[in-house]
Formats: sequence, C-alpha cells, structure tokens
Amino acid sequence: MYSIGEFSKKTGITIRTLRYYGEKGLLIPARISEGGQRYYNDANIITVQKIVTFKYLDYSLEEIKELIKKDDSLLQSLEHQKLQLLKKKKQLEQMLATIDTAIHIHQENTAVDPTTLLLIIHSLLTEEAQKDYLRQYIPEPLIERIYSYLDMNFIEINRRYIESLFEIKQAFLHPPEDTELKQLIEQLFYIIPPELTKSLAQEFEKYENVDFDNWLFTIPLSSEEENWLLDQATRLNILEGVIT
Repeated sequence: MYSIGEFSKKTGITIRTLRYYGEKGLLIPARISEGGQRYYNDANIITVQKIVTFKYLDYSLEEIKELIKKDDSLLQSLEHQKLQLLKKKKQLEQMLATIDTAIHIHQENTAVDPTTLLLIIHSLLTEEAQKDYLRQYIPEPLIERIYSYLDMNFIEINRRYIESLFEIKQAFLHPPEDTELKQLIEQLFYIIPPELTKSLAQEFEKYENVDFDNWLFTIPLSSEEENWLLDQATRLNILEGVIT
C-alpha cells in the first residue's frame, strides 16, 4: 500500500489531482482509513497509467471514466478518437498555413493594419462554416467554383484585398476626384471575377430575405465606411455593373 504522498511521488501526479480524480470517480483508493487517509495499491497504478494515456489522447475525464469501466469498448472508442485527432490535425495544419499566409502578406504589404489582417485570418479559419452557410442559398457547384478560385489565387487575392481596403479607407477620409475614386472601388469589387460575382448575386436574388451572417463574412470597414462605399458605388454606377 502507498500513502497518497508516496503514490503521488511514484506516479508523478500531484496530491491535489489524485484527490480530484477520486472525487470524479476515476481513481478509487484501495483503502480509506477511519481517519480519512487514502491508500493506493499497484492496481491503482495501472488505473493512473490508463487515465494519463487517455488524457494524452485528448479524451475528457467523463469519457475516460466510461472507458475505464468498459474495457470492451476500447477499440471502438480509439477508432472514434483517431478520427477526432485527424480532424484536429487538419485544423492545426490549416491554422499554421493561415498564419504563414498572414505573415507573408504582412511582409509583402506595409499598408496592412492589424485589424484587417486578423479578420482575414478569421475568414480563413471559418471557411468550412462559410460554405455550410452558403449552401442554404447557393448550389454546390458555384460554391466550389468560388472557393477553388480563392484557393488558387490565395496570396495574390488577399494582397490586393488588403491594398484596396487601405486605399478605400484613405479615400473615405480624403475623397479623391470621381475618376480616381471609381478606379479604387472597381479594384476592390473586381478582385473576384465579375462572372462569379454576378452568378452569386443572381442566386441571392431568388430569396426575398437573406439572413446575412456578419460573423462569418466580416468586412473590415466601419459601418460609416461601408455605407459610404455603397453610396459611392451606386452614384458612380459601379454596383449595377458588378451584379447585373
């Protein structure tokens, strides 16, 4: 038998954590004295090894508790956990690629501001959720065409997007002549090919009400900047050319 202090040294698990595992029903001491002292045996060591292993495999404590109770479900659970870990691996790889791209864009473009860069990263990380949202309104082939184009021209599109947003923000503060302003707005609106933009607009026009998700499709402009941009695009007959 081991006292809780001895057991803590032997397993490398803190006394506080051992007590917590006991409270959660994961690790029941071999014996508890009349004075409340906890004692553990070699079977408890095996249980701790299981807990540590399952935690390493990213199981929750509740899941670990069930797995310890039902050894016969281990293989099925491991297969499920493998799928979850592969999914997490893909998410981590996507996040690393996104950060690398953000760093590259920042190095190539001195005009980028932190808010715009972070919103682009957010957009990249929510790409699958964006596709799920769009499926409510747009056929799958069009969604794939749009995102395939974005993927193929990823760095260049984001570089142009950041530059255009910076210039639009400057134009909002210090409006240029109409000829120059029209050129700036067209540069922003035509980052995505007009045929894709028009196809997108035609699909949305089929619905009387579209619940636009500002969380998934955030535009790094203030409401004042955005309203001004739309007003100028309408006044200069740009908006009609983009969507019709």
